[in-house]
Amino acid sequence: MNKSIGSIEFRSIAKGIEVSNEMVKKSYVDILYLKSICPGKFIIIISGDVGEVNTAIEYGLSISQGFVVDSFVINAVHESIIGALKNKYEPINEVNCIGVMETSKVCAGLKALDKTLKSSDTTIIKLQLSFAIGGKLVYIVCGSLSSVNYGIDEGKKELKDKDVIQALVMPHVDEKIIKHLIGRG
Repeated sequence: MNKSIGSIEFRSIAKGIEVSNEMVKKSYVDILYLKSICPGKFIIIISGDVGEVNTAIEYGLSISQGFVVDSFVINAVHESIIGALKNKYEPINEVNCIGVMETSKVCAGLKALDKTLKSSDTTIIKLQLSFAIGGKLVYIVCGSLSSVNYGIDEGKKELKDKDVIQALVMPHVDEKIIKHLIGRG
């Protein structure tokens, strides 16, 4: 799969709905995520071929009239991100080390996640976008200590300092913590 994803995060729910409608009319894209998010913002995340995603995002930005918080396009996105956005994760047998990235913006966090996954031998085990966490994005990856360290460091390089709320690596995480984090507790 060589899909692209793109997103626009709006500071107005009404404007976000209006622009999202125009974006999907303009291009042949799939909607991965379309919701009101905390605190009073709205986000659309789309996927499709590079040209279609670029056209939709560019058009959305051109008609947003100053309501944009953040946006992005990621070409050849890591395939597990699309699954995670649909709440589908690869099965995991054992988790010894996790990396947690908490960002102030959803779009910025997704760019960091793509870099983390592409640069290291890590697996995403949790992706939480904005709802009930104050507009933030949190992702959790697992792997060997060296892979997780490297991946989290590379993800941080994709972010501005003000967008990183916390980034950490935790070796030897208790199984009970993992089960609850990934919703199997």
